[in-house]
Amino acid sequence: MRRSHIFLLLTLAFVAVASVVGQKYFRSRSLPPAEFAGTEVCGSCHQQEYERWSASHHRHAMEAASPGTVRGDFRDAQFRYGKVVSRFFTRDDGFYVTTDNSRGEPETFRIAYTFGYFPLQQYLVQFPDGRMQALSIAWDARPAQEGGQKWFHLYPGAAVSHDDALHWTGAFQNWNSRCASCHSTGLVKGYDRASNRYQTQWRGGNV
Repeated sequence: MRRSHIFLLLTLAFVAVASVVGQKYFRSRSLPPAEFAGTEVCGSCHQQEYERWSASHHRHAMEAASPGTVRGDFRDAQFRYGKVVSRFFTRDDGFYVTTDNSRGEPETFRIAYTFGYFPLQQYLVQFPDGRMQALSIAWDARPAQEGGQKWFHLYPGAAVSHDDALHWTGAFQNWNSRCASCHSTGLVKGYDRASNRYQTQWRGGNV
């Protein structure tokens, strides 16, 4: 009995020492930082899930504005909300909207990205300070017989003006801080408080 007790105590002591030494060893090793793999890398192992995602609306959740991604009517279409008449049109190779800015004055903005696919599609405008703002006027992508194929405002009847917190140029419609964390992957917000500017980076917006 005494020998077995001594053997057990020596075994436990060995395990304890090995555990401490092992932890110190692994902690001392300089492991490379984790990196974001990306959609294609994940798809190489999860092919069925990747194919299903590729054919879904999520695949088109956020894309650069182009003739192949923009679903709204930009053929010199107009939409009235309160006293503001917004105009959607194309120029050269871009998509544009003339609408009220943060001062309540009409200004022309270029559409940078689409946001959403079906049943509605919103549009993002990028500002010089790195902000991306979501227009409150969205496109109803449903078929016309279902009441779609038209512009509509996200706050109908609310009379959201330029000095309202819900105005499209305000903080509540800011993509960098309000939307990107849930709809993007590999996100680095990149906000600098001193200059009040964004340098947001992301790997994929198709979530």
